[in-house]
Amino acid sequence: MKDQRSESHTPEWARAFFDTRDQMRGWIEEAVERHRSIAYRGGHDEGTFISSWFGFHQLFGCPEAIDFARYLRDGFARWSREHMTHGFYPEGEAHHQTEIFTFFLCRLWRVAPDDVTAELIVDAAHHIGNWVDSVPDWYCHDEHRFLSWRIGSERVGSGASAGYEVPDHFRLIQLALVAREITNEQRYLDLATDYADRWAEAILGASESEFPTVIRSGDTEADREEVMKAIGAHHQSTSDLEGVEPHVPGGTVDVFLDLYEITGEQRYADGARRICEALMPALADPYSNPPGALLARYRTATGDRSLDGDVEERLRAGIEETLAGLDGMLRFLDQTRVSGYALAAARLYASLSDNPFAEGLLDEYADQYEELVGERPVTGTRAETPALIAEPLNRTPVAGIGKRNDMVRWGWESAAGALRPTHALPPPSLMLAYLIEGDDLPATRALQTVATRMALARLSLRDGRDHGCGGTTVAAVASGHGRDGGYGNVTGALFPLAAGMVRRLCQEEPLVCYRQPNGREHLPESVAALVRSLPAAGAEVLLWNDAHEPVKVGIALRNTGWRTVELASRKATKLELP
Repeated sequence: MKDQRSESHTPEWARAFFDTRDQMRGWIEEAVERHRSIAYRGGHDEGTFISSWFGFHQLFGCPEAIDFARYLRDGFARWSREHMTHGFYPEGEAHHQTEIFTFFLCRLWRVAPDDVTAELIVDAAHHIGNWVDSVPDWYCHDEHRFLSWRIGSERVGSGASAGYEVPDHFRLIQLALVAREITNEQRYLDLATDYADRWAEAILGASESEFPTVIRSGDTEADREEVMKAIGAHHQSTSDLEGVEPHVPGGTVDVFLDLYEITGEQRYADGARRICEALMPALADPYSNPPGALLARYRTATGDRSLDGDVEERLRAGIEETLAGLDGMLRFLDQTRVSGYALAAARLYASLSDNPFAEGLLDEYADQYEELVGERPVTGTRAETPALIAEPLNRTPVAGIGKRNDMVRWGWESAAGALRPTHALPPPSLMLAYLIEGDDLPATRALQTVATRMALARLSLRDGRDHGCGGTTVAAVASGHGRDGGYGNVTGALFPLAAGMVRRLCQEEPLVCYRQPNGREHLPESVAALVRSLPAAGAEVLLWNDAHEPVKVGIALRNTGWRTVELASRKATKLELP
């Protein structure tokens, strides 16, 4: 382990880190107070709104989050005894009726395991391979397929609702893999590989212009309307990304990478890579959180850096063209003094100011604008206020990755009350840029954006207990809505930056672990952390101690021995963990 120290004022990234942590902690405390006396009511995703709390507890220590999770868990257990058959809904489908398990119970078990949570998970997982007597079969082992998207402990789809599979079935595989972790029973892994192999073959065998989202089996009677409902077509449009979009909420990449890490079989890494390549065009979309997070997980799990150049190109795409347009508008303004050119130049300048990769390129244009107009161009870094817009979009469905018509949108409000939409890169994409390049500017912008969004969400939105996969909730901002696959601003950016966390078996798992002098495995309150995970080669860790006295912190890579580091007051310490 190497370390080096440098003295400075509190760096921007550390201030943003503390702000983000405090916003999350404030939300958790307020939400617990609001919900701790409300009995479990039976919503299919009633526990999923706290998905981001488990990783927060791992990082900062938040026992009240775990206590509340167990309160919800106990409520679900009581409700399920009255309304379920052998631990699963009598009828439903693979998308919604799995959410309470994969986004809530499995996360709870992975962070704070106990027998009660384990039993609830395993009871549900028994249905996946037909391992419960006197209930309908879900899976055909001979044909390596699920019988229907519509599943239940009493009714399974047949006729026009059978004979096809969609990415949502990977949610059942996620549940099976966690059940394997709990029980150590080989049958869960055998079923997972049996099913995933079929999709890996379809994905790797498809042409670049096509992406498989449906596999039909035999003489299925399912019509297009039935199949489109199962792939979430009501969330889609005619975008080129729609072929790969259902694999994001379905969890295909996460399952492939889980299986790659468990078995070492290259076909699973190759399948994940193919999906990540298809997601690349959405990296710079302000409302697409999953691509950056999934690419980061792929890169960390496989050690494959071959996509790095394409990522960097995507994140910088359009900057030079926009600069040329800005230069042209300023030239027209200089020649004609037409106010329309000033307005167009200001808009182009503002759009570039949202992108950290354009910083350093704009000063001369701002100077020209000020000389021609008499004032500096107004941007988010100067005279604009961050804004959240919660009105549902008129157009349904919404094109792209991580989109719903009820999602919140982000913008800037001028002193005159005018709104302009954000052009900012999504925080997970900025996180990915930091992993690739090591420059802390994109990491700083990612953390600042997460802190701002969480603050606005806490002020404006409901928590999400009533609709955990809805788009207009604090939970959706933190951990994603129903088309994000669990990747929001906190789960997709804060957690990887703070501890190198990546998804594994439904829950974010830290690459870098911290321990306080009292033995508690959390970051000390005065310490901010910035982690750059290195594919298959450890991590670089930057620590800032904001206290006025030295602080000792234990640090370790996952599954390695602990080292103790003393952090000087108001200084940065950089560590290399091999």
